[in-house]
Amino acid sequence: MPYTPETTGVPWPWNVSDGSWTWELFSALPDDGNRYEVIGGKLTVSPPPKVKHQEISTNLGWQLTTWAKHSGAGKVFTAPVAVVLSTTGSYLVPDLIFIAKDRLSIIATANVLGAPDLVVEILSPSSPRADWVDKKAAYLAAGVPHYWVIDPQGQTLTAFRLMEGEYRLEGRFEGNASFKPEGFLGLTVDLAGVWA
Repeated sequence: MPYTPETTGVPWPWNVSDGSWTWELFSALPDDGNRYEVIGGKLTVSPPPKVKHQEISTNLGWQLTTWAKHSGAGKVFTAPVAVVLSTTGSYLVPDLIFIAKDRLSIIATANVLGAPDLVVEILSPSSPRADWVDKKAAYLAAGVPHYWVIDPQGQTLTAFRLMEGEYRLEGRFEGNASFKPEGFLGLTVDLAGVWA
């Protein structure tokens, strides 16, 4: 029997027990401007991102998209695009993702079904633990090869790379530094342009 928001008792969506989230339930969440995610079977809710957060996302997204289009390396998507990591019980909405051209088949009509090649999360003051710990663990468990965390206040980009089953620090870049990530031939991330 399909779930309906009218289930007696606790108001939707708080009456879905942890671990029982499905894509159907997740996709039925209200479109109210908040960011809903399920991390390891648990629902989290974040307020809409601030203007600076979106400016950084746009700037980095432009750099990644320009590189991806010119090189033919793959496709870049910005939030809100749901990433379904069914092996970890997670439905996430990363700030930015990149999918390599030989893996574009994971792109479905409504979502991305599987691990992107790169996930970028931009820290929000309300939920730093989610990006540094919870989401990082979900992306690791799903096999996301590259995970970047951007701190707008500290103006840093911390890059992790999946190696031998764990995330290892590829580098921490700050201020106006440039970053040439491993495995992204021809890409140079200009941090001065990210913060501008």
